[in-house]
Amino acid sequence: MSPAVFGVRIVFLFCLLMGSTPSFAASLDEQYPLILIHAGSVLAVPGDMPLKQQTIHIRDGRVVELTAGYAEVEGAHLVDLKNAFVLPGLIDLHVHLTSTPDPGGESEDVTKGAADLALLGAVHAEKLLHAGFTSILDMGTGRRNHEDAVFALRKAVNDGLLPGPRIFAVGSPLSIPGQSRATRFNAEVESVVGPQNVCTGADDCSRAVREQVSRGADVINVYNTGSLLSIPSLPITFSEEELQAIASTAHALGRSVIADGGNTLGDASGINAALRAGFDAVDTVTYPDDETWRLLKAGDAYFVPHLYVVQAAVGDKPETLNTGSMGWLPQPILEFLFKLKQETPSAIAASEAGVRFAFGSDPGVFPHGENAREFAELVKAGLSPQQAITAATSAAAKVLRRDSEIGTIEAGKFADIIAVAESPLEDVQQLEHVIWVMKGGKVHLNLNQWPVTAKSVAPGSVWRRLAWSSFGR
Repeated sequence: MSPAVFGVRIVFLFCLLMGSTPSFAASLDEQYPLILIHAGSVLAVPGDMPLKQQTIHIRDGRVVELTAGYAEVEGAHLVDLKNAFVLPGLIDLHVHLTSTPDPGGESEDVTKGAADLALLGAVHAEKLLHAGFTSILDMGTGRRNHEDAVFALRKAVNDGLLPGPRIFAVGSPLSIPGQSRATRFNAEVESVVGPQNVCTGADDCSRAVREQVSRGADVINVYNTGSLLSIPSLPITFSEEELQAIASTAHALGRSVIADGGNTLGDASGINAALRAGFDAVDTVTYPDDETWRLLKAGDAYFVPHLYVVQAAVGDKPETLNTGSMGWLPQPILEFLFKLKQETPSAIAASEAGVRFAFGSDPGVFPHGENAREFAELVKAGLSPQQAITAATSAAAKVLRRDSEIGTIEAGKFADIIAVAESPLEDVQQLEHVIWVMKGGKVHLNLNQWPVTAKSVAPGSVWRRLAWSSFGR
């Protein structure tokens, strides 16, 4: 039995033991052919002005239309959000589903298998969904057990076995030998646990992209520089020829490609080389230069900063360095992160330069579910609340090449919809307190207890089906 299949079965068993069943959400679309949401205010297309007193028509998990006023149709199910502000489900382009901000991460590559990580990822996935993130991109770790766990979890969510956002995944990021981020083990252990997806030369890197897509990658992630946590950090890893081969192969296979790194002070050669090669987004760009902004605009690529994670990683004073989410790291790295925390974020220069932003927050380094704290940091960096919301909806959907399905509330798209109590255009921190979540026409969070109808399945019948289908063969 493959780790991925075993992971799916363990995840489903976990669902049962926790007292839930595949009917974890209010399956309105199974009982009502039409769902009507009465929205007091709705930001249907971020970037446009919000609409007042609208009805969102939903059928088979997708939006049919928006109409002015509060329509009523016989036989339809009504959801009353007249006193709420409604907007598209949020999208986070940088998530580590199987990671936690604790010292255990140091040994998880040798102590945890794919099933262990799938169970952990299932807990994180539900937290992300309840925080209003209806789609996420898992950025991988470079280890096959993590990849197998995320692919298994993606299938379990897609099959309706577990609550979670739409999971898009890179699988294992591409790296060069010796630079799959900070090496934590000696050579003998590294040869057993990974890293995976290492390549050298243009042809070999094209092969690595094809292999990762065949394994199930939705997006290609590339470690184009050394790690922020490696001292010193290499300014560039792949050659420009290798980067061009990666980008052209990924695009030929219908995948976006993201450069995950730009971390060497005074040297942006790695991030700029990726942009010249045609990458679709640049991520974790700590030290860009003016050329970075020019290339971003020339290539219509997206800038994906992580601002909150730096604030959360370490304490606010030199004497409290280890009070942050990454306080267990070695002292020299904590000192470096504290220094970085005092610097002006590159996102300020990016917003002044007028580049396009997409949203990525990096949970796993901080607790999953706190992702929306990134919005306040983006606004501090110079974005308007409207621009910050656009980054986490329509812009992120374009990076994923899924903008025909998610990112806005428009006819034909999935009914991925959230609500907050007050307008986030006036107070973007409203997004830290989501009160209602629908994904694909199913309600997953309803803090104000608006009327929904849940469909239950007797635990005994589920257990018997599980016994036959998973353990009886």
